[in-house]
Amino acid sequence: MGLGKTLQSICILASAHHERDQRQESHIPSLIVCPPTLTNHWYHEINKYANNLRPIIYSGPVKERRARLKRLKQFDIVITSYDVVRNDLSSLVPINWLYCILDEGHLIKNAKSKVSQSVKSMQAHHRLILSGTPIQNNLLELWSLFDFLMPGFLGNEAAFNERFVRPVAASKDGKAGAKGAEAGQ
Repeated sequence: MGLGKTLQSICILASAHHERDQRQESHIPSLIVCPPTLTNHWYHEINKYANNLRPIIYSGPVKERRARLKRLKQFDIVITSYDVVRNDLSSLVPINWLYCILDEGHLIKNAKSKVSQSVKSMQAHHRLILSGTPIQNNLLELWSLFDFLMPGFLGNEAAFNERFVRPVAASKDGKAGAKGAEAGQ
């Protein structure tokens, strides 16, 4: 959408990794998860704007990924796709990430999908979602995004549905009484 989300994220990553280096803290890589059509874009943008960061694209056939897996911790930024995270979950979950950034994060709007569950299982000090399309169909999509960013902040899915989704839907449909309409606001 041309809002500068990629560049802003690269600035955050460059700053965070630089600060860790200055404090001489142990090296921790960051993970960027995006659609496969954007992995090369991220790689080139990082090289263009943050020459202090060492990125690697973690994609391709299983044999190539296995070879790269052993070296991931040597890089600052690991760029991969949602499908690779889902397929290589057991290899990626044990890694402690500084940042986990989801580009086109609305792809995890279905909390029950394997992709959504996979990225939510990543261990990271910081989490960030980039999206130009945060909510398309219903409020449960919002809950799923927050469940990645701040697990538990909006309660569990069932409680969020009962407390917010149903009253909002009822107030839109005109089925709610005065109290229900007020709850939906």
